[in-house]
Amino acid sequence: MSQRQSFGATALPPLSRRGFLGIGAATIAALGADALSAPGALATSEGTVLPLVDALPDGAPDRTAFAPNEQVFGQYLLILAPLANSVVDDDPELFGWMEDGWWRTPNHPRNSRIMEHVATLSWFLVNERPWNPYYLDPNLEARLDAAIGYYLGLQGPRGAWPVTYEEESLATTGFGLVSLGNLQRDLKSENLLPDRQVELEASMRHAAQWLMDTSLRHWATPLQLTNQLVGGLAGVGHASVVIGDPQLAADLDDRIALLAAQGQAPAGYFHDPLIYDNGYNSDVMMPDLADLYQLTGNPQLVDMARKWADFAQYVMLPEPGAPGWVNFAAASARNSTSTRTLYPDDARDRYALARAFVPEVPGLGLYSSSREDKAASRAEWAASTEPIPPLVKPNASPRLYMHVPMAPENLGRAELDALTAQLRPVAEETFTEYREGTADQQLLFVRRPGYYLANLLGRRYNDRIRSGTGLLWHPTAGTVVLSLNNVADDHWTTMTASGADSALTDLVATFHDGVDAGAPQLDPADLADALGPFTARYVSVAGAVTTDVLHRHDGIVRTVATGGAATEVVPLLVQAGDVLEFSDGTVVEAGGAADVTASWFSLTRGDLRFLFSWGTDRAAGVETTQRAYFPGGTHTHTLLRVAHEGDLAMAITTIGVAQTTGPVAFSGTAQTWTADGTQHAAVHAVNLDTAPVDLRIVTSAGTRLVRDVAPGASAYELFSAARRVRAVSVIATTRDSGPPRVHVHRIDTA
Repeated sequence: MSQRQSFGATALPPLSRRGFLGIGAATIAALGADALSAPGALATSEGTVLPLVDALPDGAPDRTAFAPNEQVFGQYLLILAPLANSVVDDDPELFGWMEDGWWRTPNHPRNSRIMEHVATLSWFLVNERPWNPYYLDPNLEARLDAAIGYYLGLQGPRGAWPVTYEEESLATTGFGLVSLGNLQRDLKSENLLPDRQVELEASMRHAAQWLMDTSLRHWATPLQLTNQLVGGLAGVGHASVVIGDPQLAADLDDRIALLAAQGQAPAGYFHDPLIYDNGYNSDVMMPDLADLYQLTGNPQLVDMARKWADFAQYVMLPEPGAPGWVNFAAASARNSTSTRTLYPDDARDRYALARAFVPEVPGLGLYSSSREDKAASRAEWAASTEPIPPLVKPNASPRLYMHVPMAPENLGRAELDALTAQLRPVAEETFTEYREGTADQQLLFVRRPGYYLANLLGRRYNDRIRSGTGLLWHPTAGTVVLSLNNVADDHWTTMTASGADSALTDLVATFHDGVDAGAPQLDPADLADALGPFTARYVSVAGAVTTDVLHRHDGIVRTVATGGAATEVVPLLVQAGDVLEFSDGTVVEAGGAADVTASWFSLTRGDLRFLFSWGTDRAAGVETTQRAYFPGGTHTHTLLRVAHEGDLAMAITTIGVAQTTGPVAFSGTAQTWTADGTQHAAVHAVNLDTAPVDLRIVTSAGTRLVRDVAPGASAYELFSAARRVRAVSVIATTRDSGPPRVHVHRIDTA
């Protein structure tokens, strides 16, 4: 056998395979501190003790032999022999370890999660299929036997399994129980390895007892890592079924009640850890929650799924023209996140089992591809003459093949379109949604006719999360501004010359019922009633940056005060057809870069123009990063930077391109609402011409004249009256040296 790293000088006598059941924490500990460092280059078995499992014959397997819902097994079939042959057979210290790094890091003998692939070996051993040459293969059975012995030998004295960084791991024990339950089911189906079946039952009972013990720290409230607890409870459910002992799962309902009460934030997301993470909530948590629901039928799990689906509509936004969704990435705590492509192929359908909730929670069907796309993908897979691509180390998850074959059918395109239209950011033009986390963290979602804005406030908790304004979206244009959570320059922020970054600080927020922070303060509970303009003030805890965000009906004004030189950074999500332009006439092609002196920047997409105006000429520029999203990299992350001396007011306004045609290029929009028995109207007119203009705003509540409005600048006027303002006229007259040009916009507010 090729060289394997030594784990210490202690020599152990050769043992039989059965004898290795006792090799666990004490044995590895005896090998010395080196046992906890990552191994070097590893090699698979040469079959010196256990015969090797034969490789697949040339040309195998036949794609057409797979049932459509079992095509997912093809990629596992390709690694089955290498996986089995990675079981160590010539080293008494590591006999049975799957050494070749197919699943989880670090690839280390103490990382018990690696051994979850015993269930993969057992599936192929006991399931007869025309494409499976390993059915009842004696060599596979022998290697599985060795792997089970090593895996069970890692179990600690209280029933938990270790990883390299802790002796009792909730994740390793819970997810391991799922694999062991599947393994035991397989062995029983063909009455294989009867001695191992006895050991497995004892092992699973021991693990379930540890996992369900509410005196242990993983049940300390509020619950920290909900996804691990859900996986663990599903493991207990699987163990109960395969052992045939309902009493083993007698306390599941009690633990599910605790999970519902203490593992989900008031905002609706699941704790991971204690705060929100998109990847763990959607692709790890939801499928396991569905697995637990199928095992128990507990209705509280449906309530949990329904609360999460309600929250998800605010943080996962449909991207028009793209095969998927854009995430409010700035709020995610554990995983780098950006967009969610709805791949129809089973090889990437980690979310598959979550569709078990769709009959009770239809909205959860939105995060899978359509039924038509799934069928087309499977047909294409079967017809392909290309070799099946194998799984890639170390991401060969043993969960995917467990979930995909039993997952419910996808929803059809028409059903998905109807559900998308019902999402609140799509269906409603005006709302303000304020939600609180279990910890000191708040989320603010503001929808107005011109935009949708997502904000994260309060405590950040870790370096990945970005505070403040994080996502600006429009239902027909899609995402315009998107903060990410992975690298130093990927987020919406104010960076001071002294090194402060407003998005990387905790924020204290107050809310004000008016156009600035001098207006009366609003209780967060009353934000839902704030239909007119309101201002949010965000102060970084160190006091380095104060940010006021004025929410208008057609855009926002983000005003920052830093007390010294700073740069405003706005991360745009740019598409190939977008037109990027600065006030000095510089046009930047999508994917390009420019440095200019300008007073505004605009991004035009289809029939909408998003104007970023800061009022006076300043050094500014755009730079396209290497970050691109959706298949083909159709959406590129592009940074807009504007330098200032310490104070900057950037107005971001959504403008209909059709409005800008005519003798004078300008836009005019209006909003009306009722508050405290009084009728109110807000009128916003933006000068997009090359000349200054006078703007006359005529309403039934009065007339205003705003003189000498510079190109890129605007007039925002508020009116109040006893009767509703049903129509507005905005007249623009140029003030340049030539003959005056006049143009009128009439706005129906009825």
